[in-house]
Amino acid sequence: MNTGIIASRYATALLKLVDETGGGEAVVSQVEILSNALDAMPDLRRAIGDSRTVPPESKVSLFEAVLGEMPKTVMAPELRKFIALLIRNGRIGDCRLVFNSFVSMYYKSRGIVRGRLILPSSTESSTSSRKLEESLKELIATRTGKKLLLKTEVDESLIGGFVLEVEDQLLDASVSHQLEIIKRQFIERNRRIV
Repeated sequence: MNTGIIASRYATALLKLVDETGGGEAVVSQVEILSNALDAMPDLRRAIGDSRTVPPESKVSLFEAVLGEMPKTVMAPELRKFIALLIRNGRIGDCRLVFNSFVSMYYKSRGIVRGRLILPSSTESSTSSRKLEESLKELIATRTGKKLLLKTEVDESLIGGFVLEVEDQLLDASVSHQLEIIKRQFIERNRRIV
């Protein structure tokens, strides 16, 4: 069976579980932490997917250890139950896909879109960056009727402006991008003259 379909089905089951228990915020937060850890640590991915040398109860402990690194974080009971289900059904190797599908489904069901705002280091802690964030959130809410969950990052290579990614859309309002557009226009106009 297609792993995308499997991931979608398991993610739907987890979404239904958290909707019933009301533990969605805690579970989605922990799933994001685990997903990031799996992306960043190939050894953890191998250990989770290894069915011969790593016993099932150790896999749950590995996930708990990742969450234990965060202050005051204890694995949500819904997530523990769900991971046990993945292990029991032999689908723990697909957990990254399941986790990513769940996070997308969770936010979509709550009318939330996720975005990433990339700013130059000069605006890192200024009030202008906070105003920009609020303006962008307001703009997205007005245009789409959805709430924008924005993650702000700093890019040292940006000399001004910003780059905004929302789901699969990109708005590059950086100074370097604007200069590149002007350069291309200038080259194009000069070709016509010659």
